[in-house]
Amino acid sequence: MPKVKSTPDEWIKDFPELKLENNKIFCRACVKTIQSDKKYNVTQHVRTTLHVERKKMFEVSKIKQQTKHESVASTSTKDEQFQFNFDLCKMMIQSNIPLKKLEKGSLLEFLEKHCNRHIPVESTLRKNYVGPVFQQVYNEIKHRIGDNYLWFAVDETTDSCGRYVASLIVGILNENFPSRGYAVSLKMLDKTNGNTITRFVNDSFTSLFLSNAVPANQILLMISDAARYMLKAGNNLKILYPNLIHSTCNAHGLNRVAEGIRLQFPTVNKLVANAPLRVQHFTEKFPNIPLPPEPIITRWGTWLQTTFYYDKYIKEFEEVVTEFSEDSSQSIKDCINILENKDLRQDLAFLRSNYQFVCEVIEKLEKPNMLLVDAINLVKEFKQQANAVRGDIGTRVSQKLDEVLNKNAGFGVLSDVARVLQDQKVENLELDSTLVAKFKFAPTTSVDVERTFSNFKHILNDRRKNFTVDNLEHSTIINCFKEN
Repeated sequence: MPKVKSTPDEWIKDFPELKLENNKIFCRACVKTIQSDKKYNVTQHVRTTLHVERKKMFEVSKIKQQTKHESVASTSTKDEQFQFNFDLCKMMIQSNIPLKKLEKGSLLEFLEKHCNRHIPVESTLRKNYVGPVFQQVYNEIKHRIGDNYLWFAVDETTDSCGRYVASLIVGILNENFPSRGYAVSLKMLDKTNGNTITRFVNDSFTSLFLSNAVPANQILLMISDAARYMLKAGNNLKILYPNLIHSTCNAHGLNRVAEGIRLQFPTVNKLVANAPLRVQHFTEKFPNIPLPPEPIITRWGTWLQTTFYYDKYIKEFEEVVTEFSEDSSQSIKDCINILENKDLRQDLAFLRSNYQFVCEVIEKLEKPNMLLVDAINLVKEFKQQANAVRGDIGTRVSQKLDEVLNKNAGFGVLSDVARVLQDQKVENLELDSTLVAKFKFAPTTSVDVERTFSNFKHILNDRRKNFTVDNLEHSTIINCFKEN
């Protein structure tokens, strides 16, 4: 069998510094071409002293270059992992998914299966990522606010741990577009009074404009409820912000009128408060009728909406209740006694025929992006309809409305601004006329700050009470920002 001739590829396979290019052998260590017609030429070259020395230098250089590439790749991997952890933390807070869910369970299994990433533990995100995510959100809010004219809404509540909590949202006043409020501060207060609210608002603005002076002349509108300490805080803040108008929330004020209506009808109120809910029996007997609603204290106007339901379905409701034995429960007994009251049906009819507009106006006022002119006209329409109700109750309700509006001095200023925006002349306008246009989309309710507390209470639920104060504030602000 004839001998097989070897090839240049075989000659250089043991020498990584040699490379075959276009049928020529090139030595990368010596940077020269070697004749490739005979194996002897290759063997002779690699044995020379010069090549041996340069080969060592070549290998060292190759190791350094490989290390550099690995370092770059490692840095790139670390950056990608950081971004993944950052985005994961932000998504979970904005979706109100507890970070603890990453410890075990279906969420962890899903992420490991589909993300092909190392999934960080809860403590890693809480200690290393909640702060940076908050700072990104906070900086974005500062960027959006810029140097615009501003409005703000402030409110206070008590959390499930019994602490006083104040919340501040800030929005832009601009004649070209509406602006919903951004949650910028949520702090625990030692006590609630005019001075602590004043300090909270001013400190929050100072933090928001940390690198610059607070633009005191550009803070034009404050919205709050009508609590006495809020009125005092408003007067204090007018000293700090010379152009400030303080108006109490219109929706909250009209709900106080609705509460006044409720107090005029004790029998109806007893029915709403004591009506037993027998869901299964009710749905079986009347499958096409909605279940009796339950009024919610924190949702304005829901008591009246409940009375409208009972006026419409009182016969069906009574039929269900009377089928239960009187000795089944005390609530059944109480409800039957109330239903036997001869005035009940007439009261329900009066409420439904005269005060449906209350819920309708409050619901409209709660909608975002409303023109100031439209909001003011809604309140005026509310007053006209309230004054049109005849009788003693109608008179008392009208008096309650006048009391609410008279206490809201800022509403009068905003009404004058709305008149100017409708091409009506106003004598002794309190606001600088050059600022009137900024109020085109000015809010008249504190609905946004109420939503902040709603988000806050969903985060601080009965199973999640180990938040630090800072992490609780950061998580709430991040969670609220998703809505914007």
